[in-house]
Amino acid sequence: MNDVRIRPIIPRDIAELIELGEECGLSPWTAQNYLDELKNPDSLMIRLESSNNLTIGFIVGRRVPAVDNDTDVDAEIYNIAVRPKYRNRGLGDSLLLEFLSNCVENNVRFVWLEVRESNTPAIDFYTHRGFSAISKRRSFYRDPVEDALLMRKSLIAKISLA
Repeated sequence: MNDVRIRPIIPRDIAELIELGEECGLSPWTAQNYLDELKNPDSLMIRLESSNNLTIGFIVGRRVPAVDNDTDVDAEIYNIAVRPKYRNRGLGDSLLLEFLSNCVENNVRFVWLEVRESNTPAIDFYTHRGFSAISKRRSFYRDPVEDALLMRKSLIAKISLA
């Protein structure tokens, strides 16, 4: 779609994010959750909007310290959503690419996310974009209770000596 723009999320976008999250069945975030995330300097919150300023999609994540050492940086994706009527047009790819590009610029090593075990379309989306299932988190989600797959994508450049 040529008539869309990507830009950082700002406070006035929050009501639409909540509505879109509900429409897409995301784990609910409150307005305060979004406001708190906006205040975090390591947060990365991106909005995809139409020419008439409708929120078509968004991604929310954050750079985090690596679990296994004190020097590296990883990132987590908390939510990604695209309005159902705008799906299958590459817009999720645009949001994810923007997020990953920011991660590369900030020397992020791995990008992590959790996804409901029953959410086959999301698992397929992530798998086709280089994420791998690493482990399972039992009873991670509520309403309904469900296990999560923990997925990871490496951003470490592979050097071939061949």
